Amino acid sequence: MAPLCISPGREGNRPKTQRLAPASLALFLLGCSSGVPARTLEVDCSLNDDYEFMSLQPMEGATAPWFAFGDATPGGEALVELRPIPEGPRCGSTTALVLTVRGHTDWGAGFGEYQTAMALEGVDASGYEGISFWARATGFGVSSGFVFGINDRNTSEDGNVCTVPVVDPTTPDSDYIYNQAGMAVPAGGALPGPDDCGNGFSRVMTAHREWYLHRVPFAMFRQLAQPNREATGIDPSGIFQFTVNVPKDSNLELWIDDLGAYRRRPATGGDAGTP
Repeated sequence: MAPLCISPGREGNRPKTQRLAPASLALFLLGCSSGVPARTLEVDCSLNDDYEFMSLQPMEGATAPWFAFGDATPGGEALVELRPIPEGPRCGSTTALVLTVRGHTDWGAGFGEYQTAMALEGVDASGYEGISFWARATGFGVSSGFVFGINDRNTSEDGNVCTVPVVDPTTPDSDYIYNQAGMAVPAGGALPGPDDCGNGFSRVMTAHREWYLHRVPFAMFRQLAQPNREATGIDPSGIFQFTVNVPKDSNLELWIDDLGAYRRRPATGGDAGTP
């Protein structure tokens, strides 16, 4: 698959190096930006004023609860770090998550996190409109596209609702592979069962060169058209994992900060979202 726009470990029983279902990258074909705006150091923190936020991951501390994986391209890199923001605090935040991808030429690379699933019932974002986070692309500055994903109680095996296939994707002739969330899903053109886990919700995103507040309504996330698709969409009362996928041939350094849920304050209007 062609890359997106080219512009002027988890610990435990889930592997850190995983195969990504090719179908999950089909979403990348939706829209590309012709260029990425020049990065500036000015940030309009007043963008927060019209909204209430539930902080889920402020991206603070010494280590990030995220893991990286990628294809087997020699020399390919997929790295996770928490870094100080070099220009100084952004709206009071001094550190951010940095996801680095370069050198992958097969299917690409991706990232997932395990903090959200530590809550036994997941995170309850009922009453909120969607997911928000600040982001920017820096460093190598070649790519700008990524896919942001969510697994809820109906798509994550941690939700104890869907069915986990009893298979070993690591065996040589297995018909299953691991997806971006570390769940076993059918390989190639095979279809999952109607109750199988693994068909997460995704949204194609474009990173800006400057810090940008992304607000993505739950209704904007989509699943693959497979038998285990949820007709009612995301269940915000049980969110279990966030993921980021990056296509092959990307050269991206993606900063993410203040991941959470948002809703308008009662007396304000405004647009539905800023993906």
